[in-house]
Amino acid sequence: MDVLDLKYEANKYDLIIDKSTMDAILCGENSFVNVAIMLKEINRTLKEGGLYLIISYGLPENRVLHLQREYLNFEILIYTITKDFVLDDLEESEKNTKVRYF
Repeated sequence: MDVLDLKYEANKYDLIIDKSTMDAILCGENSFVNVAIMLKEINRTLKEGGLYLIISYGLPENRVLHLQREYLNFEILIYTITKDFVLDDLEESEKNTKVRYF
């Protein structure tokens, strides 16, 4: 379904997860307008008190401005997940494994 024209009824979802959808739209033409349309649709389909979870590779300051538009009513909380290890700290045998758990 096109995120710019969601066919869902209003106030339907408790949670909407955006796994880099905003990131992808911001790489295209008319990106700011399209993100504004997307967010308006997301806001419309969220229940009151619902959560919109954005998983983004982009910096928070480059995403927050889109969420602060006057017609949206998002409470914005930012959590940053950091990588707290250096590959050089791994044992030599661990460096050659294809799967790592963090």
